[in-house]
Amino acid sequence: MNEFTHQQLNSLVESALGTLKKERDRDVLRRRGGISTEAQTLEKIGKDMNITRERVRQIEKSALLRLQDKYDSKQSFTLALNSLISKNGGLISLEGLSQATMLDSILIPQVIFLIKINPDIVFVDRNDYYTAIIADAASFKAESIRSIHDDLVETIRDHNKPAKFTNIYKLIDGPHSQETLLEIAKASRHLSQLDGNWGLTSWPEVNPKSIRDKIYLVLKKIGRPIHFSEIADKISVVAANPKKVTTQAVHNELIKDPRFVLIGRGIYALSEWGYRSGTVADIINDILIEEKGPLAKDEIVRRVLARRQVKTTTIVLNLQEKPQFKRIEKGVYGLA
Repeated sequence: MNEFTHQQLNSLVESALGTLKKERDRDVLRRRGGISTEAQTLEKIGKDMNITRERVRQIEKSALLRLQDKYDSKQSFTLALNSLISKNGGLISLEGLSQATMLDSILIPQVIFLIKINPDIVFVDRNDYYTAIIADAASFKAESIRSIHDDLVETIRDHNKPAKFTNIYKLIDGPHSQETLLEIAKASRHLSQLDGNWGLTSWPEVNPKSIRDKIYLVLKKIGRPIHFSEIADKISVVAANPKKVTTQAVHNELIKDPRFVLIGRGIYALSEWGYRSGTVADIINDILIEEKGPLAKDEIVRRVLARRQVKTTTIVLNLQEKPQFKRIEKGVYGLA
């Protein structure tokens, strides 16, 4: 596929269009497909030709069917495309095709046109569910592709966390290869991937959009509490939507979102790691309630340090000075 030049593809397109008798048919296909012009809507073409948009749709459909009837299935472009589709289990996304062939974006309209006039290929144009998909007509119908896509999305939703595609594939029943399902995932508008992990586009772990999402992603990836200035630095190199942000903007979002807990001077952790918001005194209070009795000072200090990055003296001063705590005996404290 990557051996076809711009001139060769244009020649194949013009040769096919030349078999149509009416210039109007050729004009509609060129304008609808964006061949040597900007792709145009049914309404725009209809207005220019003084016909309804429905009539333009009929002309386009009829012209494509006539070209399919005359299609040469043994031409070199067809054989190359069939080979590529076969290697992917009978289906490939337009994105996958572009990546595999290093296809120049300027050639995409010509390639799509040549695919549409091939009766042995199903071309599913972009819609609310996925971007363009190309498949072997003998193996797939548009409805079956939609069904496979929906099963894939539902499986990932049920898994409820991002995962490598090899692991997702193991959860899916059916005859389709991992390559086929991966191509559908690539085309899906409902799925995203980041660092090799796949999930729903609504999940910040794979599709972070806001500063808060990116903060969450950075902390989740590092797996330990860090200072807000370090979080700001790491956001600028996040693989998905990298963007430079100020430390103040990051700090403001950290304060607002309950997913993030301040555990030391400017140091934040995720609440899902077991940290909770509150003062050092609040943490000591929780520890003593959990223990249901007094604890040695050293043990209290150890447990607080597991939840907060503060100085030992700060913990001791809270024990000695806060009215909710009392010294039971030497080195032992409980609730007042």
